[in-house]
Amino acid sequence: MAVVLSEHEQVERPASLTSACATGRGTSLFAVTGRAARSMGQVALFVAFGIFGAGMSALVVPLYPLFVRDRARRARGVRTIVHYMCRFSVGSMRALRLIDLELRNVDRMPHPGSLIVANHPSLIDALILLSQVRDGVVVAKRSLQVNPFTSGGIRGADYVVNLDAPALVEACRARVLAGESLVLFPECTRTADDGIIRLRRGAAHIAVRSGCPVIPVTIHFSEPLLTKRSRWWLAPKVRPRVRVLGHAPIDPALFTAEHRSVSLAARRLTEHLHALYVKELARCGST
Repeated sequence: MAVVLSEHEQVERPASLTSACATGRGTSLFAVTGRAARSMGQVALFVAFGIFGAGMSALVVPLYPLFVRDRARRARGVRTIVHYMCRFSVGSMRALRLIDLELRNVDRMPHPGSLIVANHPSLIDALILLSQVRDGVVVAKRSLQVNPFTSGGIRGADYVVNLDAPALVEACRARVLAGESLVLFPECTRTADDGIIRLRRGAAHIAVRSGCPVIPVTIHFSEPLLTKRSRWWLAPKVRPRVRVLGHAPIDPALFTAEHRSVSLAARRLTEHLHALYVKELARCGST
């Protein structure tokens, strides 16, 4: 039986449905405005970082030798400047609510001559690590050495530049034997969008050939941020939670004692690191 309503009659909507629709619109509007605000903050930090980097290249690094003649002291001074710049950048990200950051076991100075190795999901990984390691020496890509916004800092801080694999291993070996702590990303580039970690053996070769302790660090993002495909000016829909965890040092002697071949020992150490990253990142993603 059909029921015909006159144009003067109204159908009353359930109060619960009306409330749910209003809540949905409010939540959606809140999410959009929140993302827009975070995107503005992200752009502002990029601009500030660019201005600071250009100032380092144009003023600080060229003029610093006039005040500090000793090359080693000068490099340590520039690293200290970079350290505090990174602390300011990471602190600004937290203050602007761009990320929620959890740091565990990375807020202490590593033993001199250590090799700090981390996975590399985002463009800000180095900023986070350098904000904690005051005198860390980064192993940087060639593209950063020619970038006008980063070239001055890399040159002034005397960072190691990855130009040639055999020469890189020897240069890093000399640095750790001299008591410097290296910060290195064994993937050599940001993690691919499929999330699969592909480690190269350079870090393991450095550790095996020098005998330096290896300090693994896992970096986990709950949401993709500044990945290879990300737009640098667009924040994620949801504010990422970033977990940076330092793990117990690994003694490469455990692998050299088992395998006399340097290449085989480096391979086994790389496999050990890969298994650790997969296990720990899966644990971070499940909590």
